[in-house]
Amino acid sequence: MAMDRNGPAPKVALVLPGGGARGAYEAGALSVLLPALEERGEQVSVICGTSVGAINAVSAAGLAHRSAQEQVDEGLSHWRNLRKDDVISPVLGPGLAISAARGLAEALGVPGVRLASLLDPKPMASSLEKWIDWMSLHRNVRNGTLDAVCVVATSLSTGRPTAFVETRGPAPRNKSTDGIRFQKVTLTGEHVRASAAMPLLFPPVEVTKPVRAAGHYIDGATRLNTPLAPALALGADRVIVIGFKPFATPPEEELARRPRMTDVLANILDGLMIDQIADDLHQLAAINSFFADSIGGVSSSARAYRTARGRPSYRRISYALVAPESRTTLAEVAERVLDEKFGGLRFLRDPDFPLLSRLLDGGRRGELMSFVLFDQDFAAALIELGQADAQRWLDRHPRFWCSDAAHDLDFDDSSAEVMREEQAIDEWRELRRR
Repeated sequence: MAMDRNGPAPKVALVLPGGGARGAYEAGALSVLLPALEERGEQVSVICGTSVGAINAVSAAGLAHRSAQEQVDEGLSHWRNLRKDDVISPVLGPGLAISAARGLAEALGVPGVRLASLLDPKPMASSLEKWIDWMSLHRNVRNGTLDAVCVVATSLSTGRPTAFVETRGPAPRNKSTDGIRFQKVTLTGEHVRASAAMPLLFPPVEVTKPVRAAGHYIDGATRLNTPLAPALALGADRVIVIGFKPFATPPEEELARRPRMTDVLANILDGLMIDQIADDLHQLAAINSFFADSIGGVSSSARAYRTARGRPSYRRISYALVAPESRTTLAEVAERVLDEKFGGLRFLRDPDFPLLSRLLDGGRRGELMSFVLFDQDFAAALIELGQADAQRWLDRHPRFWCSDAAHDLDFDDSSAEVMREEQAIDEWRELRRR
């Protein structure tokens, strides 16, 4: 590990959420952040991702030994050259009739017939092998270029998120008070595909290794979309978190019309993929504000409180947060691409997206289509947007990092007090279990 004048350099983690085709936004943000981090003499040593964030995570891990600019060029190339056929099989064709028949048979209770998913992601398996340099990933962990790489999937048997971790050291200890199960592995494509198996759209993925974690898994976003907690458990002192909507708690909005099914689906996605990270960041902010002192250490009372209970001391976590300014930005980009590229008779060039768009038609069409619009024009627009938002963060934070909760999150002193009470209750419950 690199050293600074005061000892080991802070450990930097990259935290990447799930969002399907929105992953291009992550690549755009990283193309600005990674060179800026390198200029500071820092580098990412822990990478955690869920769903498409898991794909970007292992891709970045395989490139970690290269310069920041080389990493950027390779990552952007993957997304700029991505085609729908690299991810899913054609929707229209014989497969559509078979899926319809399977769905009807399952609804009627025909024994042995099941509809595993609406889309067929078979092309993704071969695409991942082209994208990811697995040998370099394993070597980068083995030689210490990276401390850990982690991808999160949800176990269908337990309903809990499982963090598959490749690391030289031990995986974090599983605690009774923590919902995350850590499993040390040598990462392969099946772990990543399991993390990216979006419910209904893609079928569950069977993980075979290691045997103690074998079973069927679905998208980690259903339980832990933005894996901030695993990054902190792996020792991160500083975190780069990329999101697809603003991290601050949004104002409540009244729906001015009668709700549609697309409103319900979009609301569920918000709950799965947005609310979790907002809660985690507010908890992190509360720890920074209440438990850590003003010079970056930890208050003596907090240290004594944790030590008396045999738990590690709290530490101040600095962060860099990149996300669009508006909750509707990515949906609006998806709507524009759909209208400009597939509107009218232009749908004949590729009828799959217009068909999916029609099925999801309603007030939140763009929101839902932004997850499955694996299109080059959409990817290019998201890359540009991610770059602009990352630069906006750097313009506001010339030193890259921030730990002042009031600066970037709608956080106040009352939030810290709530955090203190909740933490005390958690500590008491854990003592009762011993």
